Amino acid sequence: MNELSFETEFEKILSQLEIRKNDKILVNSNILNIISKFKNKNLPKIIINCLKNKISSKGTLLFPAFNWNFCKGKTYDYKKTKSNTGALSNISLTMKDFKRSINPIYSFNVYGKDKKKIIQMKHESCFGFDSPFGYLIKNKGKNLFIDLDYKDALTFVHVAEEKVGVNYRYIKKFEGHYIDENKKKLIKSCEMYVRKTNLVSKTIINKKFDKILKSKNALKETSFKKIKFSIVDINTAYLLMKNDIKNQSGLIQGKRL
Repeated sequence: MNELSFETEFEKILSQLEIRKNDKILVNSNILNIISKFKNKNLPKIIINCLKNKISSKGTLLFPAFNWNFCKGKTYDYKKTKSNTGALSNISLTMKDFKRSINPIYSFNVYGKDKKKIIQMKHESCFGFDSPFGYLIKNKGKNLFIDLDYKDALTFVHVAEEKVGVNYRYIKKFEGHYIDENKKKLIKSCEMYVRKTNLVSKTIINKKFDKILKSKNALKETSFKKIKFSIVDINTAYLLMKNDIKNQSGLIQGKRL
């Protein structure tokens, strides 16, 4: 498949998922199958540019640029530390019209209307409502998943866990060396709602949650050449997850050891 035909198909997928002009979109992706199947090194940039064109400069596009090495005592370099969350994120970090937010653990690379607002967010808690996560919840954001099951990558579940206060996580403070955008060396600290590793291995979202999201028109899915695409309404998903955790309904829970 050539570049033009892939671009056309991807644009159709974005329309099927009802991604529109002015939308606020967070993208989680695994593009290894796409690269392997279509054997075109330019496809990652095509994907990013299609998304930019779809939402326009009045929309906002975010890629997770998370890196957990700061938690291990390693220096975080605003410009040089790579994302641990996929090739698209790292490619976006090389693009001049994107800019990275400042958290040393959960940073986002951002394009569009609200870029300046997001990159300037100084939030102590990684999952706090004053973070980019909170921005997306409060501003009707959508989470696009490319060749990923949303249940394995919906980080907003941790925002809900922190808001409710689950018994298998706790606030942990991290402090370390940070090299900022101007190459200035600082000592920076932040907090994260981490697992009690003696109790749980991860947070599980039960597959029954799919049906609930779909009943609220908050989950849409499609596929192309056996590659799956889905989109989640962030605010709706967050409120449903928070309610489930609060009421201990069992669809959102820590996987016990």
